[in-house]
Amino acid sequence: MSTEFDVKQLPELLDFDYEHMQKSRERQCRFWCGEKLAVPLLFIGGELSEKQKVIPEYNYKEIFANKEKMLCSEVRAACAVGNGRSDMIPSIRANLGTGITLACLGLEQKSFPDKMPWLTEHLTKEQIIKLSPDDIQMRGTFARGLEMMHYFKEIMGDSIPVYVMDTQGPFDLAHLMLGDELFIQLYDDPPFVHHLMNLCLELDIKTHRWMKETIDEPLTSMHHGSSLYSDSFGIRICEDTTVMLGPDHIEEFAVAYSRKLAREFGGAWVHYCGYHEPLTDSILSSPEFKVLNFGHIPGHEQEIDFYKNMEKFKRAGKVNFNAWPRFTDESMEEYLIRQHKFASQGILAPIPRDIDNMSPQKIHDLWRGL
Repeated sequence: MSTEFDVKQLPELLDFDYEHMQKSRERQCRFWCGEKLAVPLLFIGGELSEKQKVIPEYNYKEIFANKEKMLCSEVRAACAVGNGRSDMIPSIRANLGTGITLACLGLEQKSFPDKMPWLTEHLTKEQIIKLSPDDIQMRGTFARGLEMMHYFKEIMGDSIPVYVMDTQGPFDLAHLMLGDELFIQLYDDPPFVHHLMNLCLELDIKTHRWMKETIDEPLTSMHHGSSLYSDSFGIRICEDTTVMLGPDHIEEFAVAYSRKLAREFGGAWVHYCGYHEPLTDSILSSPEFKVLNFGHIPGHEQEIDFYKNMEKFKRAGKVNFNAWPRFTDESMEEYLIRQHKFASQGILAPIPRDIDNMSPQKIHDLWRGL
């Protein structure tokens, strides 16, 4: 054991209400499938209990290298989620960075104490041309991540779900693999980019299957992010690099491949950072994608039109899973009323923010009373 804290204590510190969590799973499944709930979904976390505060904290570099420290870090965060007693489902993973699946092609990330691991090396165009799906193998830190997942299951048993390592959509993986040269090749050599995209699609399919086998998770269901559970779609797809593309390239080189990936797992929910109107429209028009989450840029939170988006999601019959900010001078009660209006229509799965240190219980009481 490389930590003074005995990780075998962790299951006893969870303090989860498993009956409540099972009801929340059922509520989420119904909601993602289009059912309007009497009390809409609500995603809020809580605080650690005094006994849970004994779980040690570590920096990013420490948890990257050590399975016991990684487990402590993940369980500590999940405990706070469970204490919120909302519809969030606590879960844990081997949190090894966005480039972890590329270890299956020999690319390894650097780890840092103050930020998440990052891929600082790339393959050349010439190297990628020579690659085929047969070159994708369980190896390096990805293989170590699978071992971490086995270990988490061994220590935690059925007390908390383990979910897959950080995965990216095919176009995100292509950018990580080739670097910024990718944007030049979109114009100079589209056939090469399609070769790269097919390779990244196979990488996504293989690594998701390997991880789901490791945790005994069905292909078409998932836990994710210490919050979400679904039995009607099996993966999350990230399109963070896709936001840098124009509409034509979005469709041909990104979303077309993400659709193929989603179909392998019964559908997907999608995340991207920032906001991109054509990308949002492309995702909402794709039946393979059930739920969309996008980001709000600090200092520019109000630049995304809330009401326009709610109308857009309503027309598409999709769910927006998002942490919308409060309007200027909007009270907490007014904010929750606004969120509740669209959550009750099956359009919004809200993650309240800017909550003025209001307790989870007070928020629940307001929400249920609307």
